[in-house]
Amino acid sequence: MPIQGSREGNGGKRRAVLLLSLILLVWNAGATALHLASGGILPSIDGTGRSPELPSATDDDTATRSPESPRSGPLTIRQKYLIGKRIDINNASIGEVSELPGVSDEIAAAILEERDRLGRFRSPEDLLGVKGIKEKRLQKILPFLKKMPNN
Repeated sequence: MPIQGSREGNGGKRRAVLLLSLILLVWNAGATALHLASGGILPSIDGTGRSPELPSATDDDTATRSPESPRSGPLTIRQKYLIGKRIDINNASIGEVSELPGVSDEIAAAILEERDRLGRFRSPEDLLGVKGIKEKRLQKILPFLKKMPNN
């Protein structure tokens, strides 16, 4: 003989979970639509009753984007590597050097100190004299560096 009370309790829990899921789904859909509308991707929503306007190409948002990248800001070292640009270690700033794979800010500062001491690096092996750079780390950063003239 089945007990109806336990069966109804289980069905009630299922309904509660389904209702909660539906509420979260509607909430997320509304928040996503609001986010897209405020970001200029969707037509703007205003309370004037006029028809929605699409964002124009002269908005301030497009003016702040870099011409090098569809996202705002300059390209990263990895992105430059993928399009064929390399870093000249003899002219790079500390920010560019610290973006190299496996190079922290401290190691980047040490590279610049060694570069100032030597005048410039003549070969990639000169980087092995920098504290914190061993053969393995040098092999990681070599693809990102421009060829150095051998003098």
